Formats: sequence, C-alpha cells, structure tokens
Amino acid sequence: MKIAFNARLLNSPTLRGWNRYTINLLIELSSLDIELFLYSDSPLHESHLSKLPKDCYQVRISPPMRYILWEQYWLPKQCKEDQIDILHCPMNFGLPWSSPCPRVLTLHDAIDQIYYSQNIPWNQQLSLANLQNKFYHWVARHRADHIITVSQYSKQDIVKHLQIPEDKITVIYEAADDKFHNEITSEKRVQVRNKYQLQVPYIFYIGGWEKRKNIPFLIKAFAEANLDGIELVLAGGKDEQREPLLKLAESLGIANRLRLLGWVDDEDLPALYGEALCFVYPSEYEGFGLQLCEAMGVGCPVLAARSSCLPEVLGDGGETFSLDETNELTNCLRRLFNDQSYYNDLVNKSKQRSCKFNWQLTAQTTINVYQQLI
Repeated sequence: MKIAFNARLLNSPTLRGWNRYTINLLIELSSLDIELFLYSDSPLHESHLSKLPKDCYQVRISPPMRYILWEQYWLPKQCKEDQIDILHCPMNFGLPWSSPCPRVLTLHDAIDQIYYSQNIPWNQQLSLANLQNKFYHWVARHRADHIITVSQYSKQDIVKHLQIPEDKITVIYEAADDKFHNEITSEKRVQVRNKYQLQVPYIFYIGGWEKRKNIPFLIKAFAEANLDGIELVLAGGKDEQREPLLKLAESLGIANRLRLLGWVDDEDLPALYGEALCFVYPSEYEGFGLQLCEAMGVGCPVLAARSSCLPEVLGDGGETFSLDETNELTNCLRRLFNDQSYYNDLVNKSKQRSCKFNWQLTAQTTINVYQQLI
C-alpha cells in the first residue's frame, strides 16, 4: 500500500500537537509494510526523519511555488506520478480539490470555528489572509473522502458546527510517545531537577499559555490552596505571555513560588512529569489533550478541567474539576498534598488508564480506514 502524507509542517523541529501526531503515526505505519511518501514544499527537518527507518519512506520536495499551487496542483500531480493509493493530510487543512486517489483528512478539532472565530475583529475576518485560510480549511473538509478525528467530543463538534456527515468521520485516539512509558532513571530525575532548578516539590503544567488554556485559573487555585513549600511550574508558552502571569502571581502573593520555564527540551518531559506532585490541565477547549496521556504514561496524578474532551480522555485515570469556580481544584490540590493514600490512588489510576492508549492501535485503525477507501 502506497500512502502519501502532506508533511510540510515537518520542516519545523518543534513537536507540538500536529507534528507529534504525524511522526508517531508514521513510525507505526513504517512497521506495518506501508510504503510512505512524504510531500513538502521545503526540506523536512532531520530530527523527524531520524526517527523513521531509512528504507520505509521517500521524500518529495516541490520546486518553489505559491502555496495554493502547491496544494491544488503539485500534490495531485505527484500522487499520480507515484501511483499513490491514499493521500493523507494529518493537520486540519492541506488537501487538493481533486485527486487521482482517495483523500483522508485528520481534523483534530473544530476549535477555529467554535472558539477563535468569535474573537476575531470583523476587519480581520475580511482580510485576504483570513479568507484564504478559511478556503483551505473548507476545501480539505469537504473534499476529503474520509475524516479522522481524535475524540468523540471533537466528532460531535465537527458534525454540529461544520455540517460534516457523521458517517464520514472515524474517531481514532492519539497516544503518548513510547518514552513516557519507559522507566525514568534516578539519574535523569536528578539531572532534570538540577537543569531547571527545581529544588522543592511542584505542581506541573505544560502547554500553551494562550487564553483558552486558562492559566490564570490555575494560578488562582494554586494561590488559594496555600500549600507550604510547593511551587507551581508552568512550561511552554511564549516570552510575551510571561508578564501578565507574573503580575497576577504578584497580586496573589505567590510570585516567589511561580516558575515559568518556557520551552523545555522534549527529552526532559518524562522526568518533569514524573517528579511532579501532579499535572493540572485547566484548558477550556481541547480536541484531545495529549498531555493527559503523557502524564498518565509516567504515572503522574492528573487533575483536568471538566470541559470539552478532557473527561473523555482522562476517564477514570484521574480527577476532574469544574471551571465555574476554583474551589474544586483548590480542594483537590490540598488533598493531594495532605493525603498520601489519595495520592497513591491517583498514581495507580493514572498508570492503569494509560494502557488504553497506544500508537500501534492508532496506526492499525488508521490502516483500516485506508483499506475501506481503497
């Protein structure tokens, strides 16, 4: 079976969201006798390619051209030349209007239409860049022969808000990288603590710091919990997002216990989760919430907002809390700090739930979608 991927986002070394999904899926497909073709308009980053067996894929880089020509003309032309069986785009947009082979789109969520579009000023909504972006997304959704999404919650939103027929959508869960299921050595734990100067117990969050991630809610709940000798460690985010969080922490009297790490090395993540008292995810809207799987993979207690897909993914692997007010999260943090049996119970639940998610199952279910289309 010859499968081509729109792999143009793999030109960046970052492993957030879509790239992490793409690479893990490619790794598993490469072990299942799938011939992979990676299409891009610029060279792919070696850090991604190094994870794949050398003889399992071919890279095709187009000549320089405008993006719309690359998507609408070059992609289908290359599929025909390579005699591709399925063209798969793993990133919400990037499929051509017509194609010599069936097209699969991984539509992770409907967040742009549900969450962000309401907050865009009308003049920006009518800008050429925004109209082009909407066009690319619309073409991908409506010309895909089948859509994969990553949670039942996302499927419901896609059907309701994007008017995609339910029988055109298959839910296939994501999973954490294998490294989150491997034992973390004591040497690595000490190394990571020293690297980031984490000398005391801490509550951990990693992800974006934009509005929907709801970081101020977490900071307020942490301040109210008033846990002696505990820090709140936030990883991810951008430099320009630091100042408002620092000002909030200062107004709450916890500036000396808030640590903003910013971007952290991917190889350090398992130890950062593993050393944390717990992982907290207060996001208002997610399509899947991969960090839950990462935290559960290392057996870190997980507290997640009772919003969007998070209760679905977390299941019985941790505790959820309301976003209406901070009381529930505050009480959970206090109980984790004071009740060792409660902490141990959440560790066990986390480990057990993590077994429900694996990339082997994700890849095999994805192949089933390919085969049905062929």
